[in-house]
Amino acid sequence: MSDGKRIDEAEIEWGASGEDAPSSFSPRSAAFGDVYFSGDGLAETRHVFVAGNNLPARLDASRFHVGELGFGTGLNFLALWDAWMKTAKPQGARLNFLSFEAFPLSPDDMRRAHVAWPDLTELSARLRAKLPPPHPGFHYLDFGDVALTLFYGDAREGLARAEGGVDAWFLDGFSPAKNPELWSEDIFKKLARLSNPGATFSTFTVAGHVRRALEAAGFQWEKRPGFGRKKEMLAGAIAAPTNDTHRTPWLPAGKPLSPGARIAVIGAGVAGASAAHALAAAGFNPSVYEASAPASGASGNPAGLVMPRLDVGDTAAGSFHALAYLHTQQLLSSLGDRIFNPCSVIHAATDDRERERQSKLLEQGALPEGWIEPCEQGLFFPQAGVVDPPALVRALIGETPVIPARVNRLHQTAEGWRVITDTGEDEVDAVIIANGLDALRFADARTLPLSGSAGQIDWFPDAAPPEHALAFGPYAAPCQKGGAIIGATYAPVAIGAEARFTPEATQSNIAAVARTLPEFAARLDPNASRPRASVRCTTPDRLPVCGPLPDWGFYSGAYDGLRTGKKIDYPGGETRSGLFILTGLGSRGLVTAPYAAALLAAELAGAPRDATILQALHPARFFIRDLKRAGAR
Repeated sequence: MSDGKRIDEAEIEWGASGEDAPSSFSPRSAAFGDVYFSGDGLAETRHVFVAGNNLPARLDASRFHVGELGFGTGLNFLALWDAWMKTAKPQGARLNFLSFEAFPLSPDDMRRAHVAWPDLTELSARLRAKLPPPHPGFHYLDFGDVALTLFYGDAREGLARAEGGVDAWFLDGFSPAKNPELWSEDIFKKLARLSNPGATFSTFTVAGHVRRALEAAGFQWEKRPGFGRKKEMLAGAIAAPTNDTHRTPWLPAGKPLSPGARIAVIGAGVAGASAAHALAAAGFNPSVYEASAPASGASGNPAGLVMPRLDVGDTAAGSFHALAYLHTQQLLSSLGDRIFNPCSVIHAATDDRERERQSKLLEQGALPEGWIEPCEQGLFFPQAGVVDPPALVRALIGETPVIPARVNRLHQTAEGWRVITDTGEDEVDAVIIANGLDALRFADARTLPLSGSAGQIDWFPDAAPPEHALAFGPYAAPCQKGGAIIGATYAPVAIGAEARFTPEATQSNIAAVARTLPEFAARLDPNASRPRASVRCTTPDRLPVCGPLPDWGFYSGAYDGLRTGKKIDYPGGETRSGLFILTGLGSRGLVTAPYAAALLAAELAGAPRDATILQALHPARFFIRDLKRAGAR
């Protein structure tokens, strides 16, 4: 993992011609001493990378996956996107583009570079509007029927963490003489691991050591006419890629589903809504089942904080939480300003231990520059704020059908799953259980160590809110509907029990806020509160559960040797085909659900995704840990 490593933006040297003569300038990397493009860069890209991979002729597939080394100015992505838009495709077809970049361009440099391609003005503006800030890891960007997965950081690390089959590779790093690490045999073996059979590649270089490294990794190559002054280029394919996985055997991926697959999403809270949104974007056909109204559970509070949970150190959990926060911020910006109030959030340090932890977060670069700042009270998050959860749920569900019925049973069939409700039955290809603690009603989820925590918030519609939201264990924040909101209590709750608000919990919330904001708390009248109580679904490690549900009978037999520490080649885990889960979001679901759902949708589509984080969220992780701990006792 590399969450603790800062990502430096590229230092660009611009020619004297400037923006008024876009056809003649050549942005150059100061670090590598090489240009991103020169002359007619768009024509060169179309020749070397698009045509070099026999595109767009091959884009008539329902799904096509492209991988790239060196995102740079985004020119290759934009050129392919342009070709995709002009190509006849099957209904519901999707293009997935995976790219690796160690030094992303700043927004201003990206905008300046894009002036060179007026034919791509609309697409380049859409790309820039969604580009993530420079933070290490995988970022998922949705452009309708085109998805861009950007890894910021060392390509070797990104390739090792990634999974998903690629159909065509664009090898477009800086020249081998300037950046030899990106043209090594080790890199090409990693590409082979991620390739589908017959995956093609193309590149501008014909250097001998590059040809030899490609051959050693299993790629066959041929020289073709180059572009402009470059007489030759390389293109080729790999017939039999290694296509292995770096996952541990007991944390397997779910099997990909066909485009347009019918997927039942059980639950219409933020988890189910996020799943519906991500599935629709990935080209599936979701339906949401909800016995009550959408956002009737914990997602129905009048306001909720959108702020990051940050971990000290280099862990999958820390990477997940930081990336989830950045992903959700980008998503909120695309949904309009009525859902989210970017009032900023102060995370107050209430003791020396928390002050030390916050100091380490600043030192390690837990978020990009400008996204986390020290302040007198602790940490200041300028982009954080308060969201309207019911409005967010409605926006995420969008046009996805909501079926007002309670799902009582799930029955696996030869073709998929039968969803049995209190009003009828439906046949679907797959199911995602996303109904919080109620997931335990289904037999395949009962092995999971899910627990409930009752929480009460108090909304004071007429109270003057703080300028910024303040979090310090409890929190106080402006409410989207006016006034101020405070919370929240934590109390264990039995499975199946309902949370109930009480006057005592209101007094407890006011008292908790008073310890940090005494003047604000003194103005809160308990009798003026509009309390609301709901049940959170939590896990022992405070990470969501996201992924395929295991075949627990298989697991019990296949991995029993872990109890005694037996070291053998364990078989790959078997899962309940077409059955998935997204739950255990705890109190951070507004931030974590969209990113987890994007990961899950990518897995179901066979698209590029971060296997390291998916393993950290895998439903089987608790079962395996318990086996290993039993052996250690």
